[in-house]
Amino acid sequence: MAPTKPTTRAARMHDLLRSAILRGELAPGEPLRLAALAAKYDASQSLVREALTRLAENNLAELSPNQGFRVVSISRSDLIAITDLRVLLEGEALRLSIEHGDVEWEAAVVSTHHVLERATFTLAGEPGTTQAWSDAHAAFHIALVSACPNPRMLALTNSLRDGAELYRQLSEGGSRFAERDIPAEHRELMRLATSRDPLAVESLERHLRRTTDDVLDSGVLAP
Repeated sequence: MAPTKPTTRAARMHDLLRSAILRGELAPGEPLRLAALAAKYDASQSLVREALTRLAENNLAELSPNQGFRVVSISRSDLIAITDLRVLLEGEALRLSIEHGDVEWEAAVVSTHHVLERATFTLAGEPGTTQAWSDAHAAFHIALVSACPNPRMLALTNSLRDGAELYRQLSEGGSRFAERDIPAEHRELMRLATSRDPLAVESLERHLRRTTDDVLDSGVLAP
């Protein structure tokens, strides 16, 4: 078997660290020490540094002078800022996708929603949502905006979605989440988008802001 290419190893390291941050295995504000992470994941420090640099570019890690990398800090004001930007950018990306999307786009929205509806949401005794549900959830939201012809806008929406996912995972399971019919919200988004209904943008904003309100009310963030 041919050796794994450096780019492939770097991408895998990035994905491992990204998942550990989003699922709370690496806590907000926690130092990300190169030697310790290299030993844990059996990788070189240069590979870990490359992955952390990418995570910093996507606002999941921070680099402080003389202090190295750490997981990004969280706050109520940061979550609100992320949500306001998502409403603006992801909403516009969805509007453009509805305008420009073809049959393949519609098929991607429907198929990713099909997978999302059948993914296990949570497991007893484990925090947050399952990896399968989180992956399916991200894939569905990515599909919704995938026909947007502005690649920079899509890159920004992906970065903001990662930032929001960190907060959602930390607070998942609160009482307000339990009171919501989240599958119904996703079904509505799928139906409106594939029907080319402009109300899909309003539906997306309600969906994003309800999640933010749930996180803010969950008690995981200091007042």
